[in-house]
Amino acid sequence: ETTPGSTDFSTTFVISDEDHTLGNTLRVVLNQNPKVTFCGYSVPHPLENKLHLHIQTKEIGAAEALKEALREVMGICDHVGATFEAAEDRYYSEGGTGH
Repeated sequence: ETTPGSTDFSTTFVISDEDHTLGNTLRVVLNQNPKVTFCGYSVPHPLENKLHLHIQTKEIGAAEALKEALREVMGICDHVGATFEAAEDRYYSEGGTGH
């Protein structure tokens, strides 16, 4: 969902059931994109489980920038998961014990 007044290159996305964890992650990834001129987010009220993510872009639409950022975040999560699993496997293969 987007807020009224959004355009292709300046959009505020309203994302339900998300908070600062996703908001800050997307803000960091989007601000690394040279086609993004501004990105910020807010959680309007702590009891309202919604995230407002505002993206301004040049050359590509805000929705496309968001899709690219989400794909990058998924790639980062996959890398972290694989790195953790490899380290855990190495730990146990070297005789480590769990608690």
